[in-house]
Amino acid sequence: MLGFNRDGTTVVLILLNAFIVATRATEKGIYTNNFLVQLHEGEDDVGSQVAVDNGFNNVRKLPFGEGLFHFYHNGIPKARRRRSLQHKQRLEKDHRVKNVIQQEGFGRKKRGYRNINEIEVNMNDPLFTKQWYLINTGQADGTPGLDLNVAEAWELGFTGKGVTIAIMDDGIDYLHPDLASNYNAEASYDFSSNDPFPYPRYTDDWFNSHGTRCAGEVSAAANNNICGVGVAYNSKVAGIRMLDQPFMTDIIEASSISHMPQVIDIYSAS
Repeated sequence: MLGFNRDGTTVVLILLNAFIVATRATEKGIYTNNFLVQLHEGEDDVGSQVAVDNGFNNVRKLPFGEGLFHFYHNGIPKARRRRSLQHKQRLEKDHRVKNVIQQEGFGRKKRGYRNINEIEVNMNDPLFTKQWYLINTGQADGTPGLDLNVAEAWELGFTGKGVTIAIMDDGIDYLHPDLASNYNAEASYDFSSNDPFPYPRYTDDWFNSHGTRCAGEVSAAANNNICGVGVAYNSKVAGIRMLDQPFMTDIIEASSISHMPQVIDIYSAS
């Protein structure tokens, strides 16, 4: 991340000069023929003249900062291992130029279809192989690989650890063995009965089981030989029971969605 200061104002450029470890093209870096240039004066004609005077072929003013321009140089390879110090130093010597950064290249992968054989996730939960939306092998007559791409996120370490998700619903069965280890009692509350125990009021037709199912889809524990796996299986889940009373009120809804914001990261009202 780089900041440019002008008249006390800091312009933070995140995307163009981000240090992205996981997706670098190589550890040594790839340098492109694109330069981020900041001028003391930000008029279009000044930028064009500076580019021409320093041998650059193209120039484009950038809209997200004062005096920022995108310079291209067709005489430099689009990708090379070493910086183009000659061109960078020439620009830096120009009195109209304030800062220069030669842009590094990094990789990005498209989401969508991918080779299902490249995905290897071992879970002992008995229903995991039926959760086609997590890893689609065609088990539900669907297209293999067309799923949520969560396996890639898991491999990068994004499993929900450190995050608390509140399920605003008809309660959750926090004693269920697939939810108990991830249950956050501190962040839970029953606004239908006004107590800290958001256990569902079960009926013969399982009408009040929706919140529990939602909690499992999000935070069911992994590799415990029970049921399936949550999308964020290391996250904490809180129960906010607020959909099992004769009438909804503004107070119940407002209290539910504002409950414990210092602990809850995500409120789910599915």
